[in-house]
Amino acid sequence: MDRKNISWDGLNFDVPPEFEVSGIDKKFLQLDNGEQPCIELRWYDAGKTYKEKNYFRQLAKKVESASGLKIESSVLPASWKKPLQKFDTTAFYWQSDLSTGRGVMFYCKKAAKVMLVQFIGKNDEQIDDAAVMIFNSLRFSNPAEDHCWRIYDIKATLPGKLKLESFEFKPGRFSITLADQIETVTLYRFSPADIILKQRSLGEFSKELFSEEIKNMNLSRAELEYDKGATCMFGQKKSPSTANLALAKLSPKRRPYGQIEIRYTQESNRILAVLVKSRQQIPEDRAQNIFKQYDIIQ
Repeated sequence: MDRKNISWDGLNFDVPPEFEVSGIDKKFLQLDNGEQPCIELRWYDAGKTYKEKNYFRQLAKKVESASGLKIESSVLPASWKKPLQKFDTTAFYWQSDLSTGRGVMFYCKKAAKVMLVQFIGKNDEQIDDAAVMIFNSLRFSNPAEDHCWRIYDIKATLPGKLKLESFEFKPGRFSITLADQIETVTLYRFSPADIILKQRSLGEFSKELFSEEIKNMNLSRAELEYDKGATCMFGQKKSPSTANLALAKLSPKRRPYGQIEIRYTQESNRILAVLVKSRQQIPEDRAQNIFKQYDIIQ
């Protein structure tokens, strides 16, 4: 069966290709089957002291207070048993005047995570096939290793120590910002590139887009154009001022060192950009190395 991978905020799984992300948040995804939202996934940090009954009661209370729906425990569907046999599971269902739903809550001891997956609407073959595929492929990323981010038409691999800080998914503009105590990395994707660059160069677009960063971090530009695309890079020829370095020592949120790289290719008709901010001096090839594992899904 054909499939595609989705990787978001430490969770990785496969789904049939007709399903697409229609709702997104930190540790939350909603999937649409082309007609309506029908799958929701939520995951929580649980530590090593998971107690099934306590978590299920808490879940039921949250749902009931938020929506008025009453959640009841149920028997795990037969097709789910084998892919979920390695987890501690609690199946559930709910019903309202407008819809019905069923799902499962389970605990992954290795990752110390509680996973909640629910399926909204009628239980047909399409939904059951998607459920089995998700459960067979689902895994949590190891915090000590690189994490894959694969959502819509972009894919990237970044260190697991960088945590999701913010994101934006709007028509023509995506961005994902990750950070740790030292570094902030923001990935951008813009489309359609041929329209954006119809009356301006990639360099002109970049200067407009990152005008504040260029000014505040005193960045200099280098631009390269070629037959089927262009690359634009911004770096610091001089170290940040003494005042900016002193302020950075006082506030961990201040990141005086910066680097930007923007790429455009005709083949993808997309513009990708990487913005790096840091409390420490940035290696010259930092953004370039991020681009080695940041691309458009063709």
